[in-house]
Amino acid sequence: MKRYCLVLACCVAAIAAVSCKKKAESGEPPIVLVSAIIENESMPAHGLVSGYDADDPLKNIFLVGSPELCESLRARLMEVDDFDNIDGSRRSDGLPDFAGEVVSTIVDFANTPYSSFEGREDALREVTVRNVLAAMDTLCFINEYDKSGVASKPLPKVVVMVSPYATAWGKYDVDTLMTALGCNLPVVFPVESMLDKVFAAKKGSLAVGFITGEESLSPEGYAALLASKAAKEGREGCESIVFPSEIMATDPLLAFLDSCLVEGKVRPLDAIIVDDPNADAYALRLTLGRITNPDNPESLSYGKLIAPGCVLQEITEAVSDECYALLRAGNLFTHNIAFPRSLEFKTVAAPDSTFVLTPYDNGDPLR
Repeated sequence: MKRYCLVLACCVAAIAAVSCKKKAESGEPPIVLVSAIIENESMPAHGLVSGYDADDPLKNIFLVGSPELCESLRARLMEVDDFDNIDGSRRSDGLPDFAGEVVSTIVDFANTPYSSFEGREDALREVTVRNVLAAMDTLCFINEYDKSGVASKPLPKVVVMVSPYATAWGKYDVDTLMTALGCNLPVVFPVESMLDKVFAAKKGSLAVGFITGEESLSPEGYAALLASKAAKEGREGCESIVFPSEIMATDPLLAFLDSCLVEGKVRPLDAIIVDDPNADAYALRLTLGRITNPDNPESLSYGKLIAPGCVLQEITEAVSDECYALLRAGNLFTHNIAFPRSLEFKTVAAPDSTFVLTPYDNGDPLR
């Protein structure tokens, strides 16, 4: 059996025999799978992570998660032109920011929708870790019906775990694994990235609004992520307000603020996080500027709901900005003169309750 399958098979066998001895900094243990990989040097996954070298410009940007989020973010990375490719300043230069790059997606059909893991959060944590391991491995099956045919797949120089479920259930375990084994592969969790920027830009106790999409967390899930970030920053009194997509109107920001008025939630928002790739970030910023302009009549109704200097973060922009910053800081751009390309893979459920990778849509992963 090739190495990709061996990694999964040995993980399954080892987790039953290894206890959770290593603890994360918070004092809570990671999942059993992570402890097994850390402690057992004979496991293929241990060598895969501990020996991984992400400092290679020829490697790919990998997006991992649900079909909608993978496709939305892939489309963004293929087209975005927010930066000058020479000096890195934030200005369009007529050249895609990720020119010459390959954006690979792992569409997780085997496990999505992640909301189905309610009440089985440890299983979702394991799925998150296994998805990262799958991105880091070299092999995949030719197709889901030929379990003996394998091909080489590219490797990542950055991995984006696109789902907020991965941030809520799995980031802790991925961070523990990477830190314990000294792996230099950046793994990006978009909601965390957006919260980081909000807390860096704003001081004190924060009121954060979340505009969410079809694959978003529950209000309690976002509240927990905000509370965790606030605790790490030593901030008290932070509050989240969530506006779900099923009641979204033509202008989601105005609809959000209308719902706040109806429900009597009038604490001014210090930040707005848009965890919906279908939202129009440009239109949202136009609306925000309009309702905070004292010369505009709308400011009389909505201005009091927006704190001075309100920060707006949107998932597709946040991911492209984070990937651009990581590649530029690490000198990891290919510098090839070419349009961005993409490769796609999908997860297929395996009999042992794990999954394997096969090419998806783009065909042969070697091309």
